[in-house]
Amino acid sequence: MHLTPSGAIEVTLSGLQTGALYALFLIGVLLVYQVSKMVNFSYGQLGMLAAFGSWWLYSQIRVPVPLAIGIGVAASIAAAWLTEVLVIRRIPQKRFGYDLVVSLGVLLLLTAGAELVFGTTSQTYLGLLSSHRLIVSGVFVNGNDILVLVVGIVASIVTKVVLDKTGAGLSLRASSENPPVARSVGINVTPLRSTIWAISGLFAAGSGILLASRLSVDPFYMTPFLVNTFIAGMIGGLDRYWPPVIAAFGLGIYDSWAIYILGPNGVTIAIFVLALIVLSVAPKRFVEERYESRA
Repeated sequence: MHLTPSGAIEVTLSGLQTGALYALFLIGVLLVYQVSKMVNFSYGQLGMLAAFGSWWLYSQIRVPVPLAIGIGVAASIAAAWLTEVLVIRRIPQKRFGYDLVVSLGVLLLLTAGAELVFGTTSQTYLGLLSSHRLIVSGVFVNGNDILVLVVGIVASIVTKVVLDKTGAGLSLRASSENPPVARSVGINVTPLRSTIWAISGLFAAGSGILLASRLSVDPFYMTPFLVNTFIAGMIGGLDRYWPPVIAAFGLGIYDSWAIYILGPNGVTIAIFVLALIVLSVAPKRFVEERYESRA
């Protein structure tokens, strides 16, 4: 297997682009976990809802593309907010694991709804700048690659700045670390959590639409993506920020090189091996984090 320097750069850049998507998606997971100490397994289907919903609107109903995308994003945000208000908020305190079961139920509900309304056939989504191509020093790049990479990096940095430098970020950290104390100083913890869940829907929509622009869209296309993102989160720790985000970029590079070395079919094995390694180490820390945060 002969690999030129430009080829190695292309493989790595492809991995960075995948990692940028993982990171964008993971930000919403981290925000929800850190404010609610819950894992939302239906999170991937929020991205599916935005992408498949917007596809259906512009291709079947002939809604203008910008409006269709806006409605799809709004639907994802609304679904995330309603999940917290109508479902998650009803879970009794100190019922460890209930959120996992309930969010799986929401996942099945959204999947069944998508199959009923949109069908089960994979559909081609908007290219989003993929037709704009250039070669830089022998390295092939298209506009979609640049778009994904820029969005992922900018979103990661801006979110961290907001968390560290603004009053909203301070309120989030206070609510995460000690909700009773946060309430005692005037922070409305419950509305804050609902708002964070809604914001997570925005990140899910963005990553879902960008991923669809690189692949295709169907009711199940976000599921493998969700699994890989959770692996990155478990590697870095869901109670942190930069470690899991950096792990997301690293996992993207791992994916890309696994595809190059093992082929498209071999990447599943590579991810499975990585997941086994992670699961042999992470669950104890993951469980301890959740119990400590709820104590």
